[in-house]
Amino acid sequence: MRKDYIEKNIKKDELFTLYKVSKILNSITELNALLKKIMDLAIKTTGAERGFLMLKEGKALEIKVARKMDKKTIKKPTMLSKTIMDKVFYSGKPILTSNAHHDPRFANSESVIMFRILSILAVPLLNKNKCLGLLYVDAITQKNVFNNSSLAYLSAFANLAGIAIENARLKEKLSNENVRLKLQVRFSGGYEDIIGTSTEMKKVLFLVSKVINNEVPILIQGESGTGKELIARTIHRLGTRKDKKFIAQYCGALPETLLESELFGYKKGAFTGADHDKIGLLEEADGGTFFLDEIGEVQLQTQTKLLRFLEDGTIRMLGNNVEKKLNVRIISATNKNLDAEVSKGNFRDDLYYRLKVVKISIPPLRKRRDDIPLLVSYFLKQYPNLKVTREAMKRLIEYPWPGNIRELQNAISFSVVMAGEGKIRVDDLPPEIISRTPFPHIKYGMSISEMEKALIKLTIEKLAGNRKEAARILGISLRTLHTKIKNYIIKG
Repeated sequence: MRKDYIEKNIKKDELFTLYKVSKILNSITELNALLKKIMDLAIKTTGAERGFLMLKEGKALEIKVARKMDKKTIKKPTMLSKTIMDKVFYSGKPILTSNAHHDPRFANSESVIMFRILSILAVPLLNKNKCLGLLYVDAITQKNVFNNSSLAYLSAFANLAGIAIENARLKEKLSNENVRLKLQVRFSGGYEDIIGTSTEMKKVLFLVSKVINNEVPILIQGESGTGKELIARTIHRLGTRKDKKFIAQYCGALPETLLESELFGYKKGAFTGADHDKIGLLEEADGGTFFLDEIGEVQLQTQTKLLRFLEDGTIRMLGNNVEKKLNVRIISATNKNLDAEVSKGNFRDDLYYRLKVVKISIPPLRKRRDDIPLLVSYFLKQYPNLKVTREAMKRLIEYPWPGNIRELQNAISFSVVMAGEGKIRVDDLPPEIISRTPFPHIKYGMSISEMEKALIKLTIEKLAGNRKEAARILGISLRTLHTKIKNYIIKG
């Protein structure tokens, strides 16, 4: 829309409103909060009944905010005209209609007729002649809600909004990049680095950057040896609780009664042998982060108590009726398929949903082979004069690593001991890597069916019961896998 048209049609009171709006928009830098504020202000200042803010994502328009005049979110934002959306976005020109039912431009628009939309105003969100998306407001109970002055006002409003959106996006991009750099250089010494530049690890780091300064529960999922606790510690050390305690508890090491007392503590006399009060680990972590490793091993009784803690933040010691409020961030991890555990009745679905507000999936090493040379260099940094031959590195990259990074670290330690001066050769690698047999329990003399059964069983175990992924890795259909599991009587 031409600048002179806006200046000619906009009113003085609307100019003052735009001034106030610009101050509000410039004060908000968090993108999602900004988009909601833009939509609420657009609805309020135009007198609309509903509003939709759409942004271009890839090649398509995506509804980011859908709101009513009472600032409530429209849960199923489908009742709007796609015809108008496309026209505004692809032409870069606004659309105004005071009575869509009698407007010949929309006589054939099914959505306008079906949803009984009367007044419509839609303008492009522009920044530096680039169309970011559009603002769409309408009314379904009144005609003539919008006029030329409304059009001029909303176009000027959209220009301000476009600048604010781009600034918020840039700030978010810079913030994520800053976190990514921190993740690369924050720690030194020991196995305290997240090593990897593969696409899969970049996705993990992106999620980490999003959650470090939030308080939502996080579920880290991945096979044994992938570094789940390392990710949890990184989130803690880069977050707002970094100066407080990080306490971890492996849930598979203790029987249920002992785990419950460890988590929640107990009063003297609560049970035989309880000769003193004991503070639980959750209380010990107050103000900090508590890491529940292998949460899938927790039994149902303790699951119920954990759920209550996640819901209201209170605990009760064994043998005590007094509740205590705590401020603890919960991060949990599992190598199990918790969806399957929920289906089997082994894990509470309500607890599962509480734990996985954000789920971070750590890829197994076989899916991030590009990172293997980096990891090898990291494990060899104490031996700067020791190199790996090209053939040995090729074997390391090709090996499927059922034990993931932990197995790779052990393999490098073995190779350092076995290596001669200056180089790690193929003969210096562990036997299972040299023979390229990651299943040492498969031995000479076994029948084909015995080998197949062992291979299927191990694959399912390594994938924590994920049969779909097991079928893909084994190169067979899911139906075939189910048949073989039934024939071989394999549990998992």
